[in-house]
Amino acid sequence: MTLSGHAVGERRPAHRRTTWARVAGVAALVGYDLVVRPWMREWGSTAEERVMPLPGDEVPSDVMTHCTKGITIDAPPEVVWPWLVQIGDRRAGFYSHDWVERFVFPGTVHYVEGSHSATRIHPGLQDVHVGDPINTGSVGGLAIGNPITVVEPNRAFVIGTWAFNLRPLPGGGTRLLVRDRDGGYLQVMAPRRSALLRAALGVVDYLVGDPLHFVMERQMMLGLKGRSEATHRRHRASIHADGAPVTHRPGRR
Repeated sequence: MTLSGHAVGERRPAHRRTTWARVAGVAALVGYDLVVRPWMREWGSTAEERVMPLPGDEVPSDVMTHCTKGITIDAPPEVVWPWLVQIGDRRAGFYSHDWVERFVFPGTVHYVEGSHSATRIHPGLQDVHVGDPINTGSVGGLAIGNPITVVEPNRAFVIGTWAFNLRPLPGGGTRLLVRDRDGGYLQVMAPRRSALLRAALGVVDYLVGDPLHFVMERQMMLGLKGRSEATHRRHRASIHADGAPVTHRPGRR
C-alpha cells in the first residue's frame, strides 16, 4: 500500500501540472482568437471605417473578407502620398522594422538607401501606374509581389488587394486606412489539391503569420505617420520663416 500510495503521490502532481498546462494553453488560444487577433486585424480603425466601401474593394480576390487598420496623420494627403507610393523592395522599403526584415528574411528586402527604409522622398520612385509591379521581396531574378491595381493620387494606392486609402480630415490632417484581404501568407502557396498541406500552412499563418504581419504593418503605418508629419512640420516652418502666415488646426488623433 505504501509503495502504491507513494507511486500515486508521485504521479499526481505531474498529472495536475499537465492538466493545468493544457487548460492554460486552451485559454490562451481562445483569448488569442476572441480578443488579440480581432484587435490586431482592426487596430486603430473605427466600426464605421471597417465596413465603409473603399477603393480596391472591387479588385477580385479568392477570399473577399477583409480587415481594416487606421491611423491619423497630422499632415494633408498630398504630403503623405509621396512617401506612400515609393514603398517596396528595391525601392524605399516599408518604413517598418528593417532589422526584422534583415534577420527573418535575410537578403530578400533591398532598400534604395542601402540598409534601411527611405528617410527622404526619391523623385525617381514617384511615377507609378496601374500594372507596375511592387515587390515585397526578391532573391536574384525571383520576386514576390503584386501589380498595382489602383492609383488615385492623394487618395488611394492598391497593390494587388493590399489597399492604402488617404481620407482628408478637417484642419489639414489625413486618416490613413490600410485594408488587407484575408487570404493567408503561406497557405496560398500550396496547391488546392493538397488539403492537408494547406491546413498545416493555415495554422502557421494563423499563429505566426498574423502576429508578424501585424507587428510589421503597424510599424509601417507609424513610419508613414512620422515621416509625413516631419515633412509637414518642415514645410510649415519654411513658410513661417518666409514671413507668410501659418494657420493650422491639428487633425484628430
